[in-house]
Amino acid sequence: MASSSSSIVQTLNAIVTETSDANARMEKFTELVGTLVGNHDIPRLKELADCMLAEQTQFALFARPILQQVTEKMEQLRNSELKELGLHILDQLRGRVVSFEEEDFVIRELLANVFQAEGEWSEAAKCLAAINLEAGSRCRTPQQKAEKYVQIAQYYLEDDDAVSADTFCTRAAMVMHEVQDVPLNLRFRVCHARILDSKRRFLDAASKYCDLSQQALGGQVDEGDLLKLLQCAVTCAILAPAGPQRSKILALLCKDDRIRSVDHYEILLKMFMERLIRSSEIQKFEESLLPHQKASLPDGQTVLERAVLQHNVLAASRVYKNMKLPDLGLLLGVPADRAERIAAKMVSEQRLTGYICQRTGIIHFDVGNETLLTWDKHNRNLCSEVDSVLMKVKETTTMSDN
Repeated sequence: MASSSSSIVQTLNAIVTETSDANARMEKFTELVGTLVGNHDIPRLKELADCMLAEQTQFALFARPILQQVTEKMEQLRNSELKELGLHILDQLRGRVVSFEEEDFVIRELLANVFQAEGEWSEAAKCLAAINLEAGSRCRTPQQKAEKYVQIAQYYLEDDDAVSADTFCTRAAMVMHEVQDVPLNLRFRVCHARILDSKRRFLDAASKYCDLSQQALGGQVDEGDLLKLLQCAVTCAILAPAGPQRSKILALLCKDDRIRSVDHYEILLKMFMERLIRSSEIQKFEESLLPHQKASLPDGQTVLERAVLQHNVLAASRVYKNMKLPDLGLLLGVPADRAERIAAKMVSEQRLTGYICQRTGIIHFDVGNETLLTWDKHNRNLCSEVDSVLMKVKETTTMSDN
């Protein structure tokens, strides 16, 4: 190891002493770096970096240009070699990044790509997160900052770390108003929706996904990606707590012309039509859920179990004017006391209209004037159909004009 190190020093000394012209020296330094990279000689490249970054070094004047040459050619190395060399240089740069900001930036970007290829999402995120985008000698544009912050958030989301992802999504939000890049804005919004999803704020996530799934942006977004967003909207809408807000999102989704091609459309339609859903019907849907969507809540039930139970309470309120609590429990497939707690919570949160009589053990559903409700529902359906016809007429007219 010592002989190799001395050969590097001797080579550098020879270049300095034998060549007086600065341009000629740089050409030889470049040739040396190119040879070492071409030979995949990682040990000597590490020693070269050590020589340049030593505290007492005679090559201090050449440290930055030589390290710049190394970082520019590092992408020619294999991933394992790039990782070994990159981590070594970053370790040597610790505490001295201010003098080598650009080199640190390039190495961290290359390492992040390597970690991404290896599926080490959090390591890739941490690698980029260590870049100081807000200060330093180089001024970053709002778009450059937003690009990196969104990328870091996406990496954290791949490891289901919504808290860390939210930190960097928030930083991106502070500069997004200055960014005109449409794809980057869309990536940011998708990232925000995924964070809401990971935090199990399914109602908000469904609303965001639903809106994003309709953003064709003049063909700039692939139709397949829009369908994936629509699928995410469907999943989150099914998992969202039952109530008026979810009903609005279900209505929006069911009006989408593409909805029949999305998985689990049957469950979505049942929820929209406020029909009872049996546990046997959701088994396939449950298998498609992500880990955070299968998580158990403090009361021991899963998010899906809670969503289906609350939906069935709402569905029961559309069929019955009142029910005995044991009968409601039998309908839901849970004990009477649990059925009472579920219904009471929904009533207190104004997601269910009605009241529970503790003396008689009966829940009364206040459905209002049924005739008016039926009339309103028919009117809504009619308006929806008329709107669809008008849209198709408009599309046909546009195509004819063209």
